[in-house]
Amino acid sequence: MKRFQYPNVYPTLKPEDAEELAKREVLLIDRHAAEEVLDPEACMAVLEAAYKEEGLGSAVNRTKANILVPTHDPDMWYRYCTMEGGIRGMEVVAIRIKSDMVRYYSAFGHNRTDWFCGFPGRFFGLILLFDATDGTLLAMLHDAHMQHMRVAATVTLATRHMAREDASVLGILGSGGMAWTHAYLIPKVRRIQKIKVYSPNPEHRRRFAEQVDQNLGIETVICNEPRAVVQGSDIVAACTSSEEPVIFGEWLEPGTHVILTKAGKEMDEAGWKKMDRFVAYRSPIGIQGSSSEARWTAPPDWRFGGGTAPKDIERERTLLGDRVYNLPDVLLGRVAGRENAAEMTCTANEGTGVQFAAVALKVYQEAKARGLGRKLPLEWFLQDVTN
Repeated sequence: MKRFQYPNVYPTLKPEDAEELAKREVLLIDRHAAEEVLDPEACMAVLEAAYKEEGLGSAVNRTKANILVPTHDPDMWYRYCTMEGGIRGMEVVAIRIKSDMVRYYSAFGHNRTDWFCGFPGRFFGLILLFDATDGTLLAMLHDAHMQHMRVAATVTLATRHMAREDASVLGILGSGGMAWTHAYLIPKVRRIQKIKVYSPNPEHRRRFAEQVDQNLGIETVICNEPRAVVQGSDIVAACTSSEEPVIFGEWLEPGTHVILTKAGKEMDEAGWKKMDRFVAYRSPIGIQGSSSEARWTAPPDWRFGGGTAPKDIERERTLLGDRVYNLPDVLLGRVAGRENAAEMTCTANEGTGVQFAAVALKVYQEAKARGLGRKLPLEWFLQDVTN
């Protein structure tokens, strides 16, 4: 049987286009290269520019989407997650793709989630960065470092407008990579003189405190319970994998600024009721509210979520009313981040394609300028039959 072939009806490239195509390359950029080239302050600057574009209507997001597939193990699920966004001024579009095996379990008395791809301790996260002027693929990038940096950079931009000017004590709940990037970035917008840390794993919190002391030179206090982190801190950052509240309203003091990584889970209802204003960064559909099907596609017995589900957004609106604001509006000066020293404020963000498009562009530009990354022919990613 002969191999299937299309009729010879598709035009060949013009000689000058074929010559140009032969020169074009796609960069494969791994985590180590991203760590080398992504300056934290540059990350904040490019995200601030992207958010302002979004606030002015020239950057767009598609809502973050998750697909959950059950496996033969009742405690293990397959999770596929995507988010996409484009920025006119930067002339790029990106999609971030995650492929995980996710597990629900209990540890240290709390419900938690963890995940892996292929093997425990290995993870799949890839950003495809496209040129919005001709549609071609510019780069494929590991997402891990950019993931941690874009979260911390986003809440740090909010903190610049929301924390008290005299804030000097930062409390962190958690001791992983997300906690480290928060400890690294927040002192860039406030004069942090002390960091308090709690993690349910004593060894983890000890190592985190040593890392902060050695690398940042900031006094670090190890706490044996989360209440001790929250009380007496001017800024409290929850950087956890917990599926249950780790911040409780009875612990919070006037003037505190709260940062949540998982807005729907890390603070109890009493804490939400105390907030004078909440500034969120989410895709537009997420801000306005959406059906659960638009964000999560899962069998009926899916037992846990992750990220910000629509019911969490509805709860915020119910508890806070008109005290919920959008980060781009704060950055553009349309809304104040704080009006007095006694206000209790909170910020959180949901991952978006605009974030990854902006940060991936910065990493791509720097890696290309320094000759980093593995070069692949662009021709490998183009077809000569219409799709």
